[in-house]
Order: sequence, then C-alpha cells, then structure tokens
Amino acid sequence: MKKLIKKYHKNRVSFWNTVSTEWDSIKSDKAVTSTFLSISIILLFVYTYVYSNEVVHEVPVAIVNQDATKTSRDFIEMINTSDGIKTITKYSDIQEAKHAYYSKKIQGIVIIPKNFEKDLRSGKQTTISTFSDASNMVFYKKVLGDITIATGYFNAGISIKKELSKGITFNKASENYSPINTISRSLFNTSSGYGTYMIPMLTALIIQLVLLMGIGILNGSRQEDKTIRLNFPRLLHFGGTIPVLLGKAFLYSVIFAIILPIQIGIVYFIFDIPVRSSLGLVLIFLIPYLFSVVFIGIALSTLFKKREDSLIFLVLISIPSLMLSGLSFPKEGFSNFYQIVSNFIPSTHGINGFVKLTQMNASFPEIIKEWINLWILTFVYFIIATITLKIRALKELSQLPKQN
Repeated sequence: MKKLIKKYHKNRVSFWNTVSTEWDSIKSDKAVTSTFLSISIILLFVYTYVYSNEVVHEVPVAIVNQDATKTSRDFIEMINTSDGIKTITKYSDIQEAKHAYYSKKIQGIVIIPKNFEKDLRSGKQTTISTFSDASNMVFYKKVLGDITIATGYFNAGISIKKELSKGITFNKASENYSPINTISRSLFNTSSGYGTYMIPMLTALIIQLVLLMGIGILNGSRQEDKTIRLNFPRLLHFGGTIPVLLGKAFLYSVIFAIILPIQIGIVYFIFDIPVRSSLGLVLIFLIPYLFSVVFIGIALSTLFKKREDSLIFLVLISIPSLMLSGLSFPKEGFSNFYQIVSNFIPSTHGINGFVKLTQMNASFPEIIKEWINLWILTFVYFIIATITLKIRALKELSQLPKQN
C-alpha cells in the first residue's frame, strides 16, 4: 500500500511538473504563443470575415438579345427579379460578350436566339443558351441556378397563358402545368451560405493545425538543445511517460477550453454563424479530439531535429489532411484506401462531430460514434507517443558520454 501511495505521489508531482514546464515553455517561446493566439483566433476571425457575405449577389451576366422583341425583354426582366444576377444588355453580339467574359468583366453569358418570340407564338420549341465558368463553383451555381429558375417561371407563364386562351380557369391551368406541388426547405444552413458551411469545419481543423504546430516547435527546440530528460526527469522510470503525456494533454485542453469560447461565443456571434449546442457538450466531445491530436503531435515530433522542420512538415501534410477530412470533398467519394487513411486522422472525426453538434443540433448519442473513434485514436497515439518519448530520452542518455 505504501508503495502505491509513494508511486501515486511521484506521478502526481511529475504530472504537475509537466504542466508547469510546458506552460513556461509556451510563454517563453514567442513563436508558440503567436501560433496559439494569432492562428487560432485571428486567423479564424479573418476567414469568417472573408466569407461573411455568405451568398454572392448581383453576379454580372451578359445578355446577348438577338431577338429584340417584347417577349425577349420580358424574359430579361424575369431574370432581373433574382438578386443573385445583374444583367448587362449592352453587348450586341456573342464575340463582344466573349471578350468581356475572358476579361473577367462578366461571369456568364445568356443568348436569346433570333425568332424567340415568333417560335413561342407558333408553338415551336426554342433554346436559351447559358454559359458560365465551372472553374468557380460559387459563380457557376449562382448563374446556372438563377437562369434555370427564371426559365422555369417563364415557361410556366407561357403554358398557363395558352390554357387561359382555351377558356380554362387560372387555378385549373396552374394545376395542369404543375400537378405535383413541391415544398423544398433547407435544413440547418437555411441561407445556403458558404461561411456557415465552411467556418465550423475550419474551426475544428484549425485546432489540429495549431496544436501540431505548437507541439512540433516546442519539441523541435528540445531536440536541438537535448533537454527532454532535463525537462521531464522521470521519463526513463517505469511508467514515467504516463504522467508526462497526461500533463501535456491536460494543459493543451485547458488552453483550448479558454480559446474555444472566444471562437464560438464571439467570432461566431459577430458573423451570425449559428451554434445549436451548449458549449459544455462541445467541450466534452472535444476532449478526446484534443488528446488524440496532442499524442499524435508528440509522436510526430520525434521526426523533427530542428524546430523549423515541424513547420515544413506541417505545410506538406496540411493539404492532404484538409482533403481527407471531407472539407473539400465528401469522404464517401474517396476510394477504400483513402477512407481507411482518413479514419486515422483525428480531424476527420473531430470535424464531423463538431459540425453535427454546433450546426445540426445533434444530441450526444448521435455523435457517439465519432466520440468513440476519437478515444480509440487517443489510445493508439498514446501508446505510440509513450514509445517515442522513451526512445528520445534514451538517445539523449546515450549521447551524454560523447558530449562529456
């Protein structure tokens, strides 16, 4: 019993010594301090501000009206009812419109053909040609979507007028044109805003990026100075790595328990990003996410002989991490191999759970799968970090005679 009490006391001292040592290292290292403050708060603020408009308005679209009749002008007015498109009718031919398009003065072209009104009156089918830049999905979706909606309403008006000319009532004519009444509602992201879609995912991803950068810089410095054993003297004792790892994970969790309310409570509030869950539930979910990122950061830091190496390495893996997280492309669209790889990255489960909580009003049982997966990663990376820390401490010990 006395041995257990003595061991508990030593581990508790080692735990708080780790917390104190790590905190002092963070405070004294300007690069790490600026990483936590500037990237986690200022960068998120800047990103949110960039996407604060949510939805694009008045996208310039050239109208090449080759018919120049009242019906064609009515169709242009129908397009103008959309706040997403701003029509420009000064272009007399397609070549002039193409020149403006390639000069980025406009984002789309609509061509109304000759005999537009004549064909409609005679019952012939006519074609409206729409060109939009698919390399910019935001403009492409807005131009194509709004033109399609305007064309649909215009078609409905023509069909109903034909029915009315036959003596059919307006209500009956409307039913004949559209026998199925469709009600469509957007869930969660009701405005279909890009910022509301992007920012919550970026928040979870930035947590991983900031932690890996901070841990990489600190451990890179210790690798250069060979101070790992000096800072954490009980590493080579049996079970000595456990309080060290838990102390690091505890400190970083406390730091983000302070930063996250600033991000969610202030940045989200300023830019009207909805939060549909309690802060306490979000923090409970993020505990294994923070732990898993800390432990994988410690494990990866053994690769860095210099502090600058961590930044280079993180730049190299940041894009694959971003892509595999499902932020830029749905994870379900990956091949089986990349789906397996993505499951080993904490941000994959962290982003899914964070978005479900803050944006979809999910209950805790509904994100329990992501939570359990994060605890599994925490356990796996804890074992790996334990081994790598022990190896680093042994390497420093083996180099002591050579230094003397």
